[in-house]
Amino acid sequence: NMAGGCAIFCTLMSGLAVPLMLFFGYLCATESPMIEIPEKQKPDAGKGCFMAAALYGLTFVAAYMSLQSSRKASAREAPLLQTNSS
Repeated sequence: NMAGGCAIFCTLMSGLAVPLMLFFGYLCATESPMIEIPEKQKPDAGKGCFMAAALYGLTFVAAYMSLQSSRKASAREAPLLQTNSS
């Protein structure tokens, strides 16, 4: 179903984004030369990356909970058995 696919996509994307944004935030916070922005802007950029990582983390939790609740609901549904009445 489409909602399950969206939840899977959001879980995967946010799961990858959290460590990436944390890494970028670390590079900016330590004023690493690997990030090519002006030195004065690196501390603020680092804070922005850490905030983005937190928001992606919230997205991950929400999408994962959505996946789990949809799986529990489908496991609770009793299969309908068709009987032949002759």
